[in-house]
Amino acid sequence: MIRAACHCTDVRLEIDPAPTWVAECNCTICRRYGAMWAYYKPGQVRVVRGADSTDTYLWNDKAIAFHRCRTCGCITHMADANADSPHIFGVNARMMPTLDPAKVSVRHLDNSHSGFFWTESSEPPRPSHHPKMPPPGPEDWR
Repeated sequence: MIRAACHCTDVRLEIDPAPTWVAECNCTICRRYGAMWAYYKPGQVRVVRGADSTDTYLWNDKAIAFHRCRTCGCITHMADANADSPHIFGVNARMMPTLDPAKVSVRHLDNSHSGFFWTESSEPPRPSHHPKMPPPGPEDWR
């Protein structure tokens, strides 16, 4: 099981299993959101807090509801908008504080048909000027 939460932690999800891969989609909306999507089947994602704390955005054919926290604005997940019993099928993996990016593969979904993606860097990481924080633990929602 892995936890996911928005920045303010008003929206919290528990997911089982943790993803082994994530998708970077370069469609017009996912490129703007900057999300890395982990996909799930019904019953694998549970909202443990904040089910009523999100706003949704329905785009184009209104089939996918993109959820964002009303307080901090983070894109947390997407759900099937047309099902009688909508289920969460995509979780923004960037909301999973204990997910080690080195242990998941990234699949590029070329939905813009451009071949352009933002996850590759030609430079090493730069040092941070933010205060140092301890690494997140299994009970951490941040």
